Amino acid sequence: MARFCWSSDAHQRKIHWIVWDKLFLPKALGGIGFKDMERYFPYSDFLTTVVGSKPSFAWKSIIFGRDLLQKGLSWKIGDGRNTYVWLEKWVHDPILGMRAPWVKNNTFDVNLGANALIDASTRRWNLELLREVFVPEDVNLIWKHQPVIARPDGFLWKHNRSGNFSVKSAYALAQELKIRKDFPEVLMQPSFNSVKEKVWKVSTAPKIRTFIWKALSDALPVVDLISKRGMKCDDRCQLCGLEGESIQHVLFECDPARQAWALSGIPMPELGFQNGSLVSNINYLLNLKSLRGEEGEAKRTWPWIYRKKAKADAEEWFLAQVVDEEIAKELKTVEKQRKHRWRPPIEGWLLCNVGFEWNQRSKVLGVAWVVRYHRGVVLLHSRRAFSNILSLEDARFETILWAAESMTSLRYNKMVFSGDFKELFLAIQKPHQWPSLAFQVEELSGKLRLMEESQLKYVTMEENTGATIIAQSVTRQGRVRSYVAKGHPEWLFELFVNESQFL
Repeated sequence: MARFCWSSDAHQRKIHWIVWDKLFLPKALGGIGFKDMERYFPYSDFLTTVVGSKPSFAWKSIIFGRDLLQKGLSWKIGDGRNTYVWLEKWVHDPILGMRAPWVKNNTFDVNLGANALIDASTRRWNLELLREVFVPEDVNLIWKHQPVIARPDGFLWKHNRSGNFSVKSAYALAQELKIRKDFPEVLMQPSFNSVKEKVWKVSTAPKIRTFIWKALSDALPVVDLISKRGMKCDDRCQLCGLEGESIQHVLFECDPARQAWALSGIPMPELGFQNGSLVSNINYLLNLKSLRGEEGEAKRTWPWIYRKKAKADAEEWFLAQVVDEEIAKELKTVEKQRKHRWRPPIEGWLLCNVGFEWNQRSKVLGVAWVVRYHRGVVLLHSRRAFSNILSLEDARFETILWAAESMTSLRYNKMVFSGDFKELFLAIQKPHQWPSLAFQVEELSGKLRLMEESQLKYVTMEENTGATIIAQSVTRQGRVRSYVAKGHPEWLFELFVNESQFL
């Protein structure tokens, strides 16, 4: 709370101008009037305290927030000194959530600390000890989350990729829990939610999308639904006079509706609209985009059938969209060409373009880097293959770590690392905002500190074409031989020459 009070940026530590205890003084005595939370839990801590007797509304609200916070926290091993292996929930199980590890051996040390399982030389888990102490399933789960020995054990917020708490993600969690508790039926399968979701992607006016959604949600004022609410009214259709006026009847079965569909030119289902349900009929219309040829016009005009002058209104609306789209497309093309062009480093610096491609099925990772100076001339390039890479996040980390190790071994200084590593680069620049990547930050920062100066620059694959194509030769062509060579590859001569000509 003290850091929050004096600093607006979690990454920066600013001066605490007033001793903390004085901030609790009433405003009349020169303080701010902060409430002393410690008096509510003198014999415990905030995460374990109970509501107590005669709690105030404010305290009950705080406890509600505390309970929500606990549901979103996970335990991150740092140096392992504050974690007892068998007594605490620290294993990240994708099915059961946070739990204690399963017991493998008949006898075990109840007071075993996580720090005893860390190899100090590699700063990673001791794999042999893990296999000796835990069941194979837990070994795999533990190995995925390496310790950060430079930091103490602590909590992460698991509903943000960064591991930092945010009000937005906490609200989303609260909403999810509320829906599961109060509206479990919306999560049950089979569900029409996927059909409702398609409605919002239909290319038509917003009010028509809303009308279709209301139809699927039984939210239109037809006689059947009005009667269900206890209101007395004529139970006949107001258009054709037949008994029963449902949404399905009004939109698809009533004589005027059937005439409108027949004259629209929109292809009917094989058995007709009258033999289907409301959901199946609207789902059929939503899937008209798969039609080709002349019938393709139907996929544009059908949402307008519920309005008079349907085709005229539809054509007028689509014409306005086409003009806007053409202008936007032209501007987007110019911006894309400008943004995705390879850019050189400033004079005196070198640029290391780092590319990778990971094959999810084979778990093979192809990586490459290309070093150029400010005139665009390639000095060196390299390629390597990694096996048994289990996730895309691991692939990104192994790639940039390998590139940093390569540059330090080549004794390069003043290096700009460029590639598709947005989250990793942000975590390096502001580590306090990315506690979930603390291990990766610690490892990569250690390599970068060996260089005189270094910079990190996020670019898309389009701006990193050369290195990416070299990396793809591993996964797509099976070229797994690793090497370092001068200049650029001969088979990419035209690409690299063209990039340097734009300077």
